[in-house]
Amino acid sequence: MDENTRNLIKKVERSVFAGNRAAAAKELGEIGDFDAVPVLLKALEDSSSKVKAAASEALGEINDPDAVPGLMKMLDYPESYVKKAAIIALGKIGTQEAVSGIVKGFRDPDKLIRKESVKALMRIGSPEAVSGLTATFTCPDSPLKRISITALGKINTYEAACGLVKALEDPDNRVRQQAVETLGKRGISDVLEELMELLKDSRQPVQEAASEALCKIIGGSESVPVLVKALGASDRKVRKASIEALGKAGNSEAVSALLKELDDDDWYLRSRAADVLADIASPEAALGLVKALDLHDAPVRKLIVSALGKIGSPETIEGLVKALDDPDNSIREAATLGLGKTGKVEAVPGLLRALHDPKNTVQEAAATSLGDMRAREAVPEFLRILEDPDSLIHKSVIFSLEKIGTPEAVAGLSRALNNPDAMVRKAAAKSLEKIKKSGLPLEKAKNIEISGFNISE
Repeated sequence: MDENTRNLIKKVERSVFAGNRAAAAKELGEIGDFDAVPVLLKALEDSSSKVKAAASEALGEINDPDAVPGLMKMLDYPESYVKKAAIIALGKIGTQEAVSGIVKGFRDPDKLIRKESVKALMRIGSPEAVSGLTATFTCPDSPLKRISITALGKINTYEAACGLVKALEDPDNRVRQQAVETLGKRGISDVLEELMELLKDSRQPVQEAASEALCKIIGGSESVPVLVKALGASDRKVRKASIEALGKAGNSEAVSALLKELDDDDWYLRSRAADVLADIASPEAALGLVKALDLHDAPVRKLIVSALGKIGSPETIEGLVKALDDPDNSIREAATLGLGKTGKVEAVPGLLRALHDPKNTVQEAAATSLGDMRAREAVPEFLRILEDPDSLIHKSVIFSLEKIGTPEAVAGLSRALNNPDAMVRKAAAKSLEKIKKSGLPLEKAKNIEISGFNISE
């Protein structure tokens, strides 16, 4: 022990003035000499509150675990600033015994002492400190529970996250909501299973809080294995959040999981999985959807066909053409419209075939799609349809011929002016008038012979 330390110890023990004793105690803490601990512990019994507080602070700076019992006694002292100094010191020492002492501060009538106790445990951050913070959830003090949640969020360990999960069971909605927000901000999915288990809780508010927390965690996760695991949650919102997050990932592992989600018992989630696969629009997603056509019932096949139409890549055309043979006419219609949306020349043969589908709604969809694509190859077939008195898609054919607008198409419209059906004649006349306004020379069209038909004046 050096001379300066000895002089400071003498001041703490013998000085008549409390201010001098307190100043000496503080300086001993700054020096950090363990030889000063006995005199500082004795100073905790000083008649002056100022000396008690200074000795407490000094013991915290020296960080000697042997000081914990003496510091814990200070927590029963009536002066708040003495208790605060003792709590801060215990927080710096941070042993399990020190944590036990800090937890006593939760029962203090002074809310500032309760808050200081939370801050001290947060600084320690050990599993024992986390247990102390989690213990606040059994008391009725909501503000205390809320600052404990903030502390647990800053500790950011698995044990702390489990404490936050526990807070989701609190009867106070504000406490639950803060726990939800804190779990979401952590950006870690280490308590996924605990939250999924909490979804089964019999209390509706607890289920809702767990669901919201899971959705926040999933929304910020880039781990496909985590997202896949969340697909097994009992809550619809959680599974939806996982499906959408998998869409953002968009890799092969995500595509594989989304294809499996087409089997979900929930119709809406099956639909979302199909939409997300369409948004990914990778060759792998397209081929996976094509293969899935053979594995599902009609409602899901319709979803798949719709998704294939949105993707519109060469890989999807094969599946859409395949769907033209589906026994469900609504699926055939969706496939026809999907082929039209692709805008690819490879889709034209399938659409021409769909013109002869047994269902007129499919025929109409094919005619409309061919017109939207300006498919010249369809003109001869359209002219034959106009000559068929039993066909129910004359108007659709006329509108498509108008869109195609080639001389051959115009010639067909001119011939339709002689159709026995007045509605067909009227539609053809309107289309020809629009074409005329567009500047196409109709006289050229009238001299063209198509499919054995001469267009007469």
